[in-house]
Amino acid sequence: PATASQTAHQLPSQPSYQPSYQPSYQPSYQPSYQSAYQPPLQPGFQPSYQTAAANPFDSRGTTILILGILGFLLCQLLGPVAWIMGNKLRDEAAAAGYPEPGVGKAGRIIGIVATVYLGLIVAFFVIVIIAAVVSSA
Repeated sequence: PATASQTAHQLPSQPSYQPSYQPSYQPSYQPSYQSAYQPPLQPGFQPSYQTAAANPFDSRGTTILILGILGFLLCQLLGPVAWIMGNKLRDEAAAAGYPEPGVGKAGRIIGIVATVYLGLIVAFFVIVIIAAVVSSA
């Protein structure tokens, strides 16, 4: 049996509180914010990154780039075609809320250069023809 001195030094046991009511449902709301906290990666874990949606105007941009290059190198009559198509592509992409495709922009610029080159060639031949007519008269 415990003596009085032993019971005086022992603390009375506290009853543990257990709530009698436990909710049987989970809250249905979800927080509308996203946490900036990113948990550390586990060794060997490769995170999956979502790619941005493809620009639907990219394929036409490639066509414009090819026309611009061909217009600059081989057939200068394709330069104005690339320039006009590039302007149309830029306007349509902006109206749809997409940025101008980089290859389309490059093709448009090469088309402008090819058109200027075409203009210089035409001006050169006009000057040569006028000079030939004037010198023969």
